[in-house]
Amino acid sequence: MINNLSLALGGGAARGAFHLGVLHFCEEQNIDIKAYSGSSIGSIISASHASGIPAKEQLKIFGSKDVRQALKFNYFRNGLLKIDSSNKIIKELLPIEKLEDIPKPVYVNAYDIKEKKLHYFNNGDTITLCMASSALVPLFKPVKYKGMHLIDGGLFDNVPIKPLLEKNYHIFSVDLFPKSSKQNIKRLNPIKTIHKKLFKQLYENHAHSIAHTHQYLGSPHIRGFSLFTFKELEECFNLGFKEAQNHFLDII
Repeated sequence: MINNLSLALGGGAARGAFHLGVLHFCEEQNIDIKAYSGSSIGSIISASHASGIPAKEQLKIFGSKDVRQALKFNYFRNGLLKIDSSNKIIKELLPIEKLEDIPKPVYVNAYDIKEKKLHYFNNGDTITLCMASSALVPLFKPVKYKGMHLIDGGLFDNVPIKPLLEKNYHIFSVDLFPKSSKQNIKRLNPIKTIHKKLFKQLYENHAHSIAHTHQYLGSPHIRGFSLFTFKELEECFNLGFKEAQNHFLDII
């Protein structure tokens, strides 16, 4: 059995149900996760799970009508949508207010468009930073936090293992955008207006994550699931569970 296991959960919107399937398998096998790092939906799931919310409970929350009610039209002001972080369902998902108060280390990545800097937060307001990590422009407006204007960190480092390196963790990465070439990244990324340097940095960080992770799970079947519909959550969850089961056979 692996000791000192940490998880790096990549972004991928509704495909995050795959992460929940992996986490449910870990729960059933009593696999202890020591630390988490996540981008976009991976950051929300990481912070929620580290706060004690089981995978199936998260799946129930993501599939509820309340989540859709937490998304509101922003009338084309700096984004088409905004997340109502005061909605009770968000607080059920992320019950611990500060990242530093969560029982296990959690790292949330987000990019400051003012300073042009990628941050890996492990302290600060949990809901605000998780919403910032999920602020995929142009769908969502940037999140203002302590003088920063933060957007989705997954646009720059989608499987964020960097905060877990050099900490004696065994790193297990789950990638919701498994790909083999730079062309695939350009084709799959929904943002067309951002400079090519973004794709270069995303590609380099993705390659770095794959090269330096101890265990990598990137199922080609995940590509068949839509990013922006909640109709396939159960099927995606089941795929994540099955893939984790196959992946961990040699480990446990």
